[in-house]
Amino acid sequence: MIDVKASMLMTETPAISEQDVIDFLQAEPDFFVRNHELVDSLAISHGAQGSVSLVTLRLERQRQRIADLELQLQQLVAIAADNDKLFRIYADIYTALFHCTSVMQMQRILVNQIQSQLPLAAVNLHLNEAYFHLKSQYLPLAISAGQLIRIRQQQFAGGDHYFGPVTGVDKALLFGQDALVNSVALMALGERGEYGLLAIGSANGEHYQSGMDNLLLGQLCRIISTLLPQLMPLRDHAIKK
Repeated sequence: MIDVKASMLMTETPAISEQDVIDFLQAEPDFFVRNHELVDSLAISHGAQGSVSLVTLRLERQRQRIADLELQLQQLVAIAADNDKLFRIYADIYTALFHCTSVMQMQRILVNQIQSQLPLAAVNLHLNEAYFHLKSQYLPLAISAGQLIRIRQQQFAGGDHYFGPVTGVDKALLFGQDALVNSVALMALGERGEYGLLAIGSANGEHYQSGMDNLLLGQLCRIISTLLPQLMPLRDHAIKK
Protein backbone atom coordinates (compact mmCIF):
# COMPACT_ATOMS: atom_id res chain seq x y z
CA MET A 1 0.00 0.00 0.00
CA ILE A 2 1.26 3.48 -0.87
CA ASP A 3 2.15 5.67 2.07
CA VAL A 4 -0.17 8.63 1.36
CA LYS A 5 1.61 10.91 3.82
CA ALA A 6 5.05 10.20 2.35
CA SER A 7 3.64 10.63 -1.13
CA MET A 8 2.20 14.03 -0.25
CA LEU A 9 5.50 15.09 1.35
CA MET A 10 7.44 14.17 -1.78
CA THR A 11 4.95 16.07 -3.90
CA GLU A 12 4.85 19.19 -1.75
CA THR A 13 8.60 19.44 -1.07
CA PRO A 14 10.60 20.27 -4.26
CA ALA A 15 14.11 18.83 -4.67
CA ILE A 16 17.03 21.15 -3.88
CA SER A 17 18.91 21.98 -7.06
CA GLU A 18 22.62 22.73 -7.44
CA GLN A 19 21.72 26.36 -8.09
CA ASP A 20 19.84 26.45 -4.77
CA VAL A 21 23.01 25.33 -2.99
CA ILE A 22 25.11 27.90 -4.89
CA ASP A 23 22.65 30.69 -4.10
CA PHE A 24 22.59 29.70 -0.43
CA LEU A 25 26.38 29.66 -0.04
CA GLN A 26 26.70 33.00 -1.85
CA ALA A 27 24.04 34.50 0.40
CA GLU A 28 25.66 33.01 3.52
CA PRO A 29 29.41 33.74 3.27
CA ASP A 30 29.83 32.82 6.98
CA PHE A 31 28.33 29.34 6.56
CA PHE A 32 31.68 27.52 6.82
CA VAL A 33 32.72 29.78 9.70
CA ARG A 34 29.65 28.67 11.63
CA ASN A 35 30.17 25.09 10.52
CA HIS A 36 33.97 24.96 10.54
CA GLU A 37 34.07 21.18 11.11
CA LEU A 38 32.79 20.72 7.57
CA VAL A 39 35.86 22.39 6.07
CA ASP A 40 38.11 19.45 6.97
CA SER A 41 35.55 16.65 7.06
CA LEU A 42 33.65 17.40 3.85
CA ALA A 43 34.87 14.93 1.22
CA ILE A 44 34.96 16.22 -2.34
CA SER A 45 35.42 13.95 -5.36
CA HIS A 46 38.69 14.74 -7.11
CA GLY A 47 39.21 12.33 -9.99
CA ALA A 48 42.40 10.27 -9.68
CA GLN A 49 43.04 11.54 -6.13
CA GLY A 50 39.75 10.15 -4.90
CA SER A 51 38.22 12.40 -2.25
CA VAL A 52 39.93 15.46 -0.78
CA SER A 53 38.97 18.07 1.76
CA LEU A 54 37.61 21.48 0.86
CA VAL A 55 40.81 23.10 2.17
CA THR A 56 43.00 20.83 0.02
CA LEU A 57 40.92 21.55 -3.04
CA ARG A 58 41.08 25.30 -2.45
CA LEU A 59 44.85 25.25 -1.91
CA GLU A 60 45.34 23.24 -5.10
CA ARG A 61 43.26 25.69 -7.10
CA GLN A 62 45.20 28.62 -5.68
CA ARG A 63 48.48 26.94 -6.66
CA GLN A 64 47.11 26.40 -10.16
CA ARG A 65 46.07 30.06 -10.41
CA ILE A 66 49.56 31.14 -9.30
CA ALA A 67 51.14 28.81 -11.88
CA ASP A 68 48.85 30.22 -14.60
CA LEU A 69 49.73 33.81 -13.62
CA GLU A 70 53.46 33.01 -13.64
CA LEU A 71 53.10 31.52 -17.14
CA GLN A 72 51.21 34.61 -18.34
CA LEU A 73 53.92 36.84 -16.87
CA GLN A 74 56.64 34.85 -18.63
CA GLN A 75 54.74 35.14 -21.92
CA LEU A 76 54.32 38.91 -21.48
CA VAL A 77 58.03 39.32 -20.72
CA ALA A 78 58.92 37.27 -23.82
CA ILE A 79 56.54 39.34 -25.98
CA ALA A 80 58.01 42.58 -24.59
CA ALA A 81 61.54 41.35 -25.35
CA ASP A 82 60.52 40.38 -28.91
CA ASN A 83 58.82 43.74 -29.45
CA ASP A 84 61.89 45.59 -28.18
CA LYS A 85 64.13 43.59 -30.54
CA LEU A 86 61.75 44.21 -33.44
CA PHE A 87 61.64 47.95 -32.74
CA ARG A 88 65.44 48.14 -32.68
CA ILE A 89 65.69 46.29 -35.99
CA TYR A 90 63.24 48.66 -37.66
CA ALA A 91 64.91 51.69 -36.06
CA ASP A 92 68.21 50.63 -37.67
CA ILE A 93 66.45 50.22 -41.03
CA TYR A 94 64.87 53.68 -40.75
CA THR A 95 68.27 55.24 -40.07
CA ALA A 96 69.97 53.39 -42.94
CA LEU A 97 67.27 54.42 -45.42
CA PHE A 98 67.80 58.13 -44.75
CA HIS A 99 71.36 57.75 -46.04
CA CYS A 100 70.29 56.17 -49.34
CA THR A 101 71.51 57.78 -52.54
CA SER A 102 69.58 55.51 -54.95
CA VAL A 103 66.53 53.27 -55.05
CA MET A 104 68.71 50.22 -55.68
CA GLN A 105 70.59 51.00 -52.48
CA MET A 106 67.23 51.27 -50.73
CA GLN A 107 66.24 47.84 -52.09
CA ARG A 108 69.53 46.33 -50.89
CA ILE A 109 69.10 47.78 -47.41
CA LEU A 110 65.58 46.39 -47.14
CA VAL A 111 66.64 42.94 -48.33
CA ASN A 112 69.79 42.73 -46.22
CA GLN A 113 68.35 44.14 -43.01
CA ILE A 114 64.94 42.48 -43.05
CA GLN A 115 65.93 39.06 -44.38
CA SER A 116 69.06 38.79 -42.24
CA GLN A 117 67.44 39.84 -38.95
CA LEU A 118 63.86 38.61 -39.34
CA PRO A 119 62.57 35.14 -40.33
CA LEU A 120 61.32 36.35 -43.72
CA ALA A 121 61.84 34.83 -47.15
CA ALA A 122 61.65 37.79 -49.53
CA VAL A 123 61.47 41.59 -49.66
CA ASN A 124 60.79 43.61 -52.83
CA LEU A 125 60.00 47.16 -53.79
CA HIS A 126 57.58 47.43 -56.72
CA LEU A 127 57.45 50.87 -58.35
CA ASN A 128 54.60 52.09 -60.52
CA GLU A 129 56.09 52.41 -63.99
CA ALA A 130 53.29 54.79 -64.97
CA TYR A 131 54.32 57.21 -62.22
CA PHE A 132 58.13 56.97 -62.16
CA HIS A 133 60.50 57.25 -65.10
CA LEU A 134 62.38 53.96 -64.62
CA LYS A 135 65.75 53.54 -66.26
CA SER A 136 66.86 50.08 -67.39
CA GLN A 137 68.57 49.19 -64.12
CA TYR A 138 65.31 49.74 -62.25
CA LEU A 139 63.08 47.65 -64.51
CA PRO A 140 63.29 44.61 -62.13
CA LEU A 141 61.43 46.82 -59.62
CA ALA A 142 58.72 47.90 -62.09
CA ILE A 143 55.05 47.04 -61.77
CA SER A 144 52.45 48.18 -64.27
CA ALA A 145 49.63 50.48 -63.26
CA GLY A 146 47.12 47.79 -64.27
CA GLN A 147 48.75 45.15 -62.08
CA LEU A 148 48.94 47.59 -59.19
CA ILE A 149 45.26 48.50 -59.51
CA ARG A 150 44.25 44.83 -59.69
CA ILE A 151 46.17 43.93 -56.52
CA ARG A 152 44.78 46.88 -54.62
CA GLN A 153 41.21 46.14 -55.69
CA GLN A 154 41.45 42.42 -54.92
CA GLN A 155 43.51 42.49 -51.74
CA PHE A 156 43.49 45.88 -50.04
CA ALA A 157 39.72 46.14 -49.50
CA GLY A 158 39.87 49.94 -49.64
CA GLY A 159 42.76 50.17 -47.15
CA ASP A 160 46.49 50.72 -47.54
CA HIS A 161 47.78 47.23 -46.77
CA TYR A 162 47.10 43.50 -46.96
CA PHE A 163 48.28 40.74 -44.63
CA GLY A 164 47.49 37.12 -45.48
CA PRO A 165 48.01 34.23 -47.91
CA VAL A 166 49.21 34.80 -51.45
CA THR A 167 47.97 33.29 -54.72
CA GLY A 168 50.27 31.69 -57.25
CA VAL A 169 49.76 34.54 -59.73
CA ASP A 170 50.60 37.27 -57.22
CA LYS A 171 53.52 35.30 -55.78
CA ALA A 172 55.08 34.96 -59.23
CA LEU A 173 54.55 38.66 -59.94
CA LEU A 174 55.83 39.96 -56.60
CA PHE A 175 58.57 37.46 -55.70
CA GLY A 176 59.10 35.07 -58.61
CA GLN A 177 57.42 31.72 -59.20
CA ASP A 178 60.00 29.71 -57.23
CA ALA A 179 60.05 31.96 -54.16
CA LEU A 180 59.41 30.16 -50.87
CA VAL A 181 56.55 32.49 -49.91
CA ASN A 182 53.22 31.43 -48.41
CA SER A 183 51.99 34.58 -46.66
CA VAL A 184 52.63 38.23 -47.43
CA ALA A 185 52.54 41.79 -46.17
CA LEU A 186 51.70 44.20 -48.99
CA MET A 187 52.00 47.89 -48.12
CA ALA A 188 50.95 50.78 -50.36
CA LEU A 189 53.56 53.43 -51.14
CA GLY A 190 52.46 57.05 -51.52
CA GLU A 191 49.44 58.80 -50.05
CA ARG A 192 47.12 57.13 -52.56
CA GLY A 193 49.28 54.10 -53.30
CA GLU A 194 50.40 55.79 -56.52
CA TYR A 195 54.11 55.05 -56.00
CA GLY A 196 53.72 51.27 -55.92
CA LEU A 197 54.01 48.84 -53.04
CA LEU A 198 56.37 47.12 -50.66
CA ALA A 199 56.01 43.33 -50.67
CA ILE A 200 57.37 41.18 -47.84
CA GLY A 201 56.95 37.41 -47.93
CA SER A 202 57.20 34.68 -45.32
CA ALA A 203 57.59 30.93 -45.82
CA ASN A 204 55.23 30.47 -42.87
CA GLY A 205 51.68 30.46 -44.21
CA GLU A 206 50.39 31.89 -40.91
CA HIS A 207 53.07 34.52 -40.31
CA TYR A 208 51.03 37.34 -41.84
CA GLN A 209 47.35 37.31 -40.95
CA SER A 210 44.48 39.74 -41.32
CA GLY A 211 44.14 42.09 -38.36
CA MET A 212 47.83 42.14 -37.43
CA ASP A 213 49.34 45.40 -36.24
CA ASN A 214 51.05 47.30 -39.07
CA LEU A 215 52.58 50.17 -37.07
CA LEU A 216 56.26 49.46 -37.77
CA LEU A 217 55.68 48.56 -41.42
CA GLY A 218 53.49 51.63 -41.80
CA GLN A 219 56.28 53.86 -40.50
CA LEU A 220 58.74 52.11 -42.80
CA CYS A 221 56.53 52.78 -45.83
CA ARG A 222 56.06 56.44 -44.91
CA ILE A 223 59.85 56.85 -44.88
CA ILE A 224 60.17 55.04 -48.23
CA SER A 225 57.37 57.17 -49.70
CA THR A 226 59.10 60.34 -48.54
CA LEU A 227 62.41 59.34 -50.12
CA LEU A 228 61.24 57.87 -53.43
CA PRO A 229 60.42 61.19 -55.22
CA GLN A 230 63.85 62.46 -54.19
CA LEU A 231 65.64 59.41 -55.63
CA MET A 232 63.53 58.61 -58.69
CA PRO A 233 62.45 61.01 -61.49
CA LEU A 234 58.70 61.28 -62.07
CA ARG A 235 57.07 60.99 -65.46
CA ASP A 236 55.85 64.26 -66.95
CA HIS A 237 52.18 63.36 -66.46
CA ALA A 238 52.63 62.13 -62.87
CA ILE A 239 50.54 64.04 -60.33
CA LYS A 240 52.81 66.19 -58.22
CA LYS A 241 51.84 67.12 -54.66
